[in-house]
Amino acid sequence: MLDLKPLSILLFVFVALLLKTIVKSVGKANIENAAWNLYTSIASKAGHAQFLELSKRRAELVEINKQRKAVSAQDEYAKWTKLNRQFDKLNGEVSNLTDAVSAEKLKFTKAIGVLISLLTAAPVWFSRVWYRKAILFYFPPGVFPYYVEWVLALPFVTIGGVGLTIWMMAVNSVLGSVALIVLFYLLPLVDAPVKQDPKEDSPVKAE
Repeated sequence: MLDLKPLSILLFVFVALLLKTIVKSVGKANIENAAWNLYTSIASKAGHAQFLELSKRRAELVEINKQRKAVSAQDEYAKWTKLNRQFDKLNGEVSNLTDAVSAEKLKFTKAIGVLISLLTAAPVWFSRVWYRKAILFYFPPGVFPYYVEWVLALPFVTIGGVGLTIWMMAVNSVLGSVALIVLFYLLPLVDAPVKQDPKEDSPVKAE
């Protein structure tokens, strides 16, 4: 099962490094937050008790606060006091529910972080250990000087072949350059600098 052909190893490592580059470019924290937002959206529609209760209590809190602000504490003191007690009670419930949801978010994002590490770092390190002696492809003798052949064979394969270490270095270099170009074009546009007339900057001589 793990005895893959060189072409399969090349593709497997390329996909693993591509995924790792995407995660690095997007940002692990951004992926965790996006996953949490997706989870809360789906869970709320599915009837998650805490999310529904928190949403309900927040709506009640906003309504009570509107009523409290609309009532004069001097003219309708009893009503204002009642609304104030309701507001404090709801505010405490919202605070407790928020803490519970925050604790759930911490567990969820930690699990997503572990999953991201398993999908990105684990395949790379596994390949480095398991396929470290695999020769991915050969090239005809004499194509490169001996010292180039020696470098390409580092650290475990026979001279004349290319191993996983060099292949990973090459793929990482290409993917890093492509990611840099893509991120550059995704950045907001900046206005081109305008050349100022030197006469405008020069002090006006007093006549």
